[in-house]
Amino acid sequence: MTDMISFADAINTAIIGKGLMIGGGFIGPAIGIGIIGGNYMQAVGRNPEASKFLGQALIFTALAELFGLIAFASIFIVK
Repeated sequence: MTDMISFADAINTAIIGKGLMIGGGFIGPAIGIGIIGGNYMQAVGRNPEASKFLGQALIFTALAELFGLIAFASIFIVK
């Protein structure tokens, strides 16, 4: 029965694993960016002078997005 192919050989599990890794890696930054944006809007709503902190909010958003990009880059490293 050499013609029988195992389940792992029939389905490329590496591709499925990388897809799950990217999906999990982008869920965290998406939640983080939503929290940062929501809290910034709430702060501006309460105190309009807080709008001068938009630059800081964008920096924290970029930091949160960086982790998603690291997750994306890691699929090229993991075999």
